[in-house]
Amino acid sequence: MTPKPTRSTATPSQSGLRYLETFEAKYIGHPDGVGFSGFLRPQGTSSKGSDVLVEWGTRHEALHGDHVLAEITGDDRNGRAKARIIKIIKFGTQAVAGTLQKQPWGWRVLPLEQRIGPMITVPPSDLAEDGDWVSVELQREKGSTQLQGKVIARLGKKGDLRIENRLTAEMFGIRQTFPVAVMQELAPFPTSVPSEWLHNREDLRKHLTCTIDPPTAKDFDDAISLEVLPENQGGGWLLGVHIADVSFYVKEGGPLDQESRLRGTSVYFPDECIPMIPDRLSGDLCSLREGVDRLTLTAWITISPQFDISHTSFSESVIHSRKRLTYNDVRDACIDKQPAIRATLGPELCHMLEIGLQVAEGLKILRLKRGAVNLDTEETEFHFDEKGKVIRANPYERHNAHKMIEEFMLLANEAVARFFNDKKVPTIFRIHDEPDPIKLEVFGNLARAFGLLGVHDAPSPDNLNRLLDKVRGGSLEALMNTMLLRSLKRAEYSADNIGHSGLALKDYLHFTSPIRRYPDLIVHRSLRKILRKESFPENFYGQLSSIAHECSDAEQKAVEAERENVRWKACDLMRPFIGKTFQGFVQGFSPKAIYIQLLDPFVEIGSPIASLGLGFKVDEHRTKLVGSKGSVVIAIGDFVTIELAGIDEDQHRIFGWILSAKAKDGKGKVFSFQPNKSARTQDLFEKPKRLPGRAGKSGRPWSPKKEKRKDRSSGQHKKGKKKKR
Repeated sequence: MTPKPTRSTATPSQSGLRYLETFEAKYIGHPDGVGFSGFLRPQGTSSKGSDVLVEWGTRHEALHGDHVLAEITGDDRNGRAKARIIKIIKFGTQAVAGTLQKQPWGWRVLPLEQRIGPMITVPPSDLAEDGDWVSVELQREKGSTQLQGKVIARLGKKGDLRIENRLTAEMFGIRQTFPVAVMQELAPFPTSVPSEWLHNREDLRKHLTCTIDPPTAKDFDDAISLEVLPENQGGGWLLGVHIADVSFYVKEGGPLDQESRLRGTSVYFPDECIPMIPDRLSGDLCSLREGVDRLTLTAWITISPQFDISHTSFSESVIHSRKRLTYNDVRDACIDKQPAIRATLGPELCHMLEIGLQVAEGLKILRLKRGAVNLDTEETEFHFDEKGKVIRANPYERHNAHKMIEEFMLLANEAVARFFNDKKVPTIFRIHDEPDPIKLEVFGNLARAFGLLGVHDAPSPDNLNRLLDKVRGGSLEALMNTMLLRSLKRAEYSADNIGHSGLALKDYLHFTSPIRRYPDLIVHRSLRKILRKESFPENFYGQLSSIAHECSDAEQKAVEAERENVRWKACDLMRPFIGKTFQGFVQGFSPKAIYIQLLDPFVEIGSPIASLGLGFKVDEHRTKLVGSKGSVVIAIGDFVTIELAGIDEDQHRIFGWILSAKAKDGKGKVFSFQPNKSARTQDLFEKPKRLPGRAGKSGRPWSPKKEKRKDRSSGQHKKGKKKKR
């Protein structure tokens, strides 16, 4: 029976879908499943704002990650779209990582990815023992009330070196090994670039080029060169952005190409990279290492004295990198002017880098003038000892050397996108839709309340950048950054060019990292076809649309895996410090928890809101906590002192008790708030309930019976029986 609509059939939901409209989506399970089983992310979108709710009875036995066909059924009480799943198009989860446990009734696996379900029953296996981390192949049977599977691999035991990396990869379905066919395809490649490969390539081996990367980088896929143009030619600069020609090695449709497309992107954990292409290419033949010949695709960009792009050209080329530099090398030599490092680099290279820093600053100013948002976010950098154990975490340092390379790569990406657009050749663009107007207005109202926007000032890019400059380094920076990020949509890949809102660009794509991103590899392949005047296949646009969608999903999966791995590393770091006290500031809120960013070490800790007492509630926009009938307010950015209380080993979260907070009273006066210890509770994270390990009469795992639904209006069961008091 079709559910009765709860809103006008003509009114689209927040997802843009109308009542009874069918759509394909990815099913995102919920670890709690309180009232609903999860969400649907409509195909072609990765923005959280477009997620659609799925109620328990309408999920059609879908599991987290499945590709499904669904239908909009109405709205929930908060005006959010709801849907029912019609059918499963494709299973998304084949293998699941978890802990193998022996129970009186048999064996079970508790999945690491709790959105899959609370447990999986498995038969006995000789591959692993009680307590081992294992990989389980799901055996999905229609109508089954219990997830079942079989153990297919032992992953290790708790405490194994880097076990968290392997488990994170398994948890998110990230491919960790390359098929034999891929390695066989790579085997014939020589150890150096043969002279016959250089035919018809622009020879840039005598040009001054260098790579600039983090100290820990293993692959170098971009190099730069920069020349000052003479005044009689109009002045300005000629920037060369030389990118590793990965597409030369990756045969279209071959085993390596197919594997790269499946992966979509490299995945970067703090201490390990899971590459998109094997190290034979990513760390060797396609790595622009110092002092060796390497094949490249070059974007030549003429920059006017006013920092506009006045001319571009592209070529298949070969370079011989003069120097492999780190960002800190550039800072020490050209910003801090340290004599020792300057002597090592030499005057010619130092001069080029100093000009590069000046040009990059001009490009940045022009970018902000056209309306790009200058939003800085801080990332955690982990440090490890010689055994691979986490020993320190601090904010990742970014300075002008980083920003120089970023500006040059942005310019190259824009130049290539404009070239494709002018040629009217389809490609994969990097798009960023306009911000959600409702969320942006919420941000504007919040900024006005703090006096950061005028009463009649709109949250335009210019006003937003001025606001961000005002709060940078101050107590309101965390609050403003968090709220602005919430109003912005997520960038993604698409064959349809709608522009990039965050960069204020009409044309933008990814060209500069084909070693680690499949869309860049596609762009390189297409650019070569244009340069060689080769034709494109029929339905090329349709092929690109499919690839763009796959790559957006792969990118999102990689981001989630990287975040989970960071949380795991943070737990490893903080485990010895339970009971210690730390300083930090409020990072954000969930309905039950307040999240604190510690200053040192730079990791996040959660604390139960209930442990603060005084009936604290989170406001509707999740910017502050209000307690004691409005007389105590704790907001994002407020400083706190927190005691580390414990670690949730299942969800890899750290939690603690807030000892004091810099709060405000009902009149806005700052004071030190100290919670009563008697209010403490460990009910922080809404964990799914693990099923008890006992069997029923049938021998199947025991599970709690569903409670009878009650008619809230009458206080009676639906069958008419009186409610027992």
